[in-house]
Amino acid sequence: MNIIILILLFFVLIIAITLAKKFFKTSVELKTLPYKKKDYLLSVAEKEFYNILRIIVEKNNYLLFAKVRLEDLLWIPKHTDNRVGLRNRIKSRHVDFVICDKVDIRPLLVIELDDSSHEREDRKIRDEFVNQVLRGAGLPILHHKFQNFYSPREIEDKISNLLTIN
Repeated sequence: MNIIILILLFFVLIIAITLAKKFFKTSVELKTLPYKKKDYLLSVAEKEFYNILRIIVEKNNYLLFAKVRLEDLLWIPKHTDNRVGLRNRIKSRHVDFVICDKVDIRPLLVIELDDSSHEREDRKIRDEFVNQVLRGAGLPILHHKFQNFYSPREIEDKISNLLTIN
C-alpha cells in the first residue's frame, strides 16, 4: 500500500513540476511578445470624418463608436446550422463607425467611409457581404465616399433619413 502512495505522490509531483514550468515559461514569453502600440486608432481621413460625425451625433443625442467588430453588433441564434462557420465570417471584420442610442447603447446605424480601397474587387466583395449581413439583421448601413471636403448638413440629412426610416 505504501508503494502505491509513493507512486501516486511521484506522479502528482511530476504534474506539479510540469505545470509550474509551463506557467513560468508563459510569464517569460509574455514579456517578449513583438506587439507594438499603434500611434493612431483612425487614419487621417477617418479622423476628419469622425470629427464631423461626432458633432452631428452629439447634437442629436446619440453616441458614436469607431472601428466596431461585426461580431459586437450581431449575434447568431444557438441552434443555427453552421453557426461556427457563420461566426467566423464576421468575427475579424469591422465597420468604420456605429451610431447608437444613449440609453441602451443599441446600434442604430453603421457608417462606412469608402475611400479608394473600396473600389478594389476584394473590397467590393467584402462590402457586399457586410451589406447583406447588416440588411438581414435589420441594421441600416450608410456608405459615404471619401472627400477632401464634407458637408456636415448633407451627412446629417443622410443619417436622419436612415434613422427615421428604421
